[in-house]
Amino acid sequence: MKQSQFNKLEMMMLADSNRNVVFGNELMVDDNFDMPLSKEDRDKYMAPVYPFKLMFMMIMICTKGYMRFQCNLQERTVKAGEVMILFPNSIGECLDTSPDFQVALIACLDDSYAGEASASFSAKFRNRLASQMIITLTGERMDEMLFLYRLMRKKMEAPHTEFTREALKGCMQVILAECYQALSEELEIKETEKSRNRSKHLLDTFLNLVQRHYTHERSITFYASEMCLTPKYLAQVIYQESGRHAGEWIKDCVILEAKALLKSGKYTAQQVSDMLNFANASFFGKYFKAAVGCSPKQYQKA
Repeated sequence: MKQSQFNKLEMMMLADSNRNVVFGNELMVDDNFDMPLSKEDRDKYMAPVYPFKLMFMMIMICTKGYMRFQCNLQERTVKAGEVMILFPNSIGECLDTSPDFQVALIACLDDSYAGEASASFSAKFRNRLASQMIITLTGERMDEMLFLYRLMRKKMEAPHTEFTREALKGCMQVILAECYQALSEELEIKETEKSRNRSKHLLDTFLNLVQRHYTHERSITFYASEMCLTPKYLAQVIYQESGRHAGEWIKDCVILEAKALLKSGKYTAQQVSDMLNFANASFFGKYFKAAVGCSPKQYQKA
């Protein structure tokens, strides 16, 4: 990469594009758009020669190809349509890139460029970003990101005025806000999937327990206790996940067993009542009739 007064932001990951632009020794933009890297460029600038410590915040917007990168011992791959955000004091190392890799970089030393956006969101998202690093953008959001990048570049290349710095800070804060919004949406989807997976796991566990215990346990309190949950929470999860009440699942297993035993011809209604641990035949008869519409004896004879 081209050497400049902004030596703290030497990226060591782009070929000498002669396109880096520096503002006030505190902000830099660079890209290799429409400049495919030769094998020599890739060997020189992309090879994992040694790690380097970032003394700045860096936003990498990938528009084509991919780059494998290691940051703080965590390997990541940033691909087209993704943004990677790295924070100061991270130790990075470029491992590999595709021949068509194209990227725009924004790097800043001055925290004020992150400004209120960073202050508002960092507590919620910074730790997640530090481990995740990469955010996937929609096509529309990527277009907005590139528009803002090009606007920043245009402002930095034009003659500077007393308002240039504020304009650049505004662009930077919008970029960060868009990144945080995209991350927020990703996290919401993942949390929803995680909750759904947990609910499915709880339903499966409940049904397995019912299969093992329905002949002598018909209370949801028992199953909730076995799963270390409150009866109310278990009932809610079962209904939300299956569309049926927990008691219906238990009752259906009991009734199915009762039908099979009655139709086997080997047992009387009294014996089936005892086998299913009902208090008495009368209670079993009422339970069965409420579910089936006829008494156990009538069902047996039908």
